[in-house]
Amino acid sequence: MLNNINKNIRKYYNKIQSYKEVYKNFNIINSYNEILKYKVKNNDLEYKNIIIDGGFYNLGYLYRLQLLRASLYSKEVNEHAYIWDCNQYLCKNIINSIGIKNISYVYKNYSKEKAIEADLIAKKIKKKINILNYPFKYGVPGSFLYDAILKSQKSETVNINDKNLNKYILKFISSIEFSENLIKEFKPDLILLSHGISYQCAPLAWIGSKKQIPVIISYGQYGTPRFWKISAPKDIFFGIGHPVKKDIHNLDEKKKDKLIKIGQKYLTKRTSGLTKDIGGRNAFNNKEDKLEISDLSSNYKNVVAIYLGNWFDFPHMYGMSRFIDVFDWIKSTIKYASKNKNILWLIKPHPLTDWYGGLTLKDILKEKLPRNIVILPNIYSGKKVMENVDALITIHGTSAIEYAAYGKPVLVSDKGWYENFGFVKYPVSKEEYLSCLEKDWFKSLNIKKIQRDANLFAGLYFGKPSWQKKSVLPDDADRKLLRKYLPNFVKDNSLEIKREIKFINDWIKSDMRDYHTFKMINSRNYTI
Repeated sequence: MLNNINKNIRKYYNKIQSYKEVYKNFNIINSYNEILKYKVKNNDLEYKNIIIDGGFYNLGYLYRLQLLRASLYSKEVNEHAYIWDCNQYLCKNIINSIGIKNISYVYKNYSKEKAIEADLIAKKIKKKINILNYPFKYGVPGSFLYDAILKSQKSETVNINDKNLNKYILKFISSIEFSENLIKEFKPDLILLSHGISYQCAPLAWIGSKKQIPVIISYGQYGTPRFWKISAPKDIFFGIGHPVKKDIHNLDEKKKDKLIKIGQKYLTKRTSGLTKDIGGRNAFNNKEDKLEISDLSSNYKNVVAIYLGNWFDFPHMYGMSRFIDVFDWIKSTIKYASKNKNILWLIKPHPLTDWYGGLTLKDILKEKLPRNIVILPNIYSGKKVMENVDALITIHGTSAIEYAAYGKPVLVSDKGWYENFGFVKYPVSKEEYLSCLEKDWFKSLNIKKIQRDANLFAGLYFGKPSWQKKSVLPDDADRKLLRKYLPNFVKDNSLEIKREIKFINDWIKSDMRDYHTFKMINSRNYTI
């Protein structure tokens, strides 16, 4: 009885808190509804039933959702949202406030039968690899569950002895069944999601695309929409919105030259710590540290930086297969790199380590490291490292673009989002990657070509059309700033928002996967 009382108290407390949060968002919700007034006239898109992810409480995402809804608007359209198992009351109030009344709830699929099934699956998990290889219904990859567990545990690697393992599995298999039932009942011809990852989104994206239902991921970064499409299940490992190789191949030389200059200009600003995105701010914070790399490197021929990925920020989102997770990668890398005594290896923690929280490498590696491997302080200047090393190793970090554009060779260990653009060395296998660590792989490379290719990619990826120079939002992580900023932003940028909506409409009709690249290619001039 006491448990039921406590549950009811929490339930009403959450309701009260959600209404308070909705009240704080009053002006921003009004601005969201203003965006729908800019809908595309004479819209010839014929989507009738649209499933919408309504469970991601992020003010930037909700802005982008409204842009999509305005570009897809028709009198016949029927929208149905679904809500996750967190922020339920808050998300319901917001979704209702922006005009979506039909809502389903993921948590309602958590049943006793599913709990029994989850227990049975948990008993079969004897090793971490069992999660990755488990044959989930509809072929949904176990890597999505693995990453969801990592995120929940906030650990360097999955702990299969966690007493909550069956609960994580329950959420995952319930989401798979929920996704199948929602599609069967609602019969969508389009699905709009906040992410292609997480147990709340990945199963719906996978099953929907398997049934040949187009999926749009309403991603955002660097203050602009970064939408991308999933047309087939394998597309889910596209990871984030970014160019593909043919996008650059099809550019004329004049446009390439413009983009190279934009790339150089942006990266100079970024490595000076002057960009507003949370990653750039933390990677190049320009804080000084007493440690000097030159003092450490005097007995070595070369210095190579190793940049860590975040342990639990969905390491498999690009389809990583050579290593189980980031921890597996860094352990293997240290083992083989330490054999090369001619090189001083500097391990740099992920720039958002403190922001994410969780364990650091020093917490995890209890044994003493070899003399030629040093863990740099987390606050150590990213620019200072880049200036004082000869090369970089990363899995799929943004640092690869920065280093290559600066003229430093880069080795990437696994599949990511830029390895086939010519500015990084991408070994054909795990074995080749590990063997590179024992050799001077970074010598005899065409540095001028690497720099050019990296700056071209950076211009297309980081740049913006010149018309969008002033219509850029704060980072999604800055909720308070977004809440304050967005109402006036919508009011003052009506022309730019209308143009954005028209671009989105044209992109949806096109065969291009990445929206930002489509927008860049179809604009004449660029800015940072």
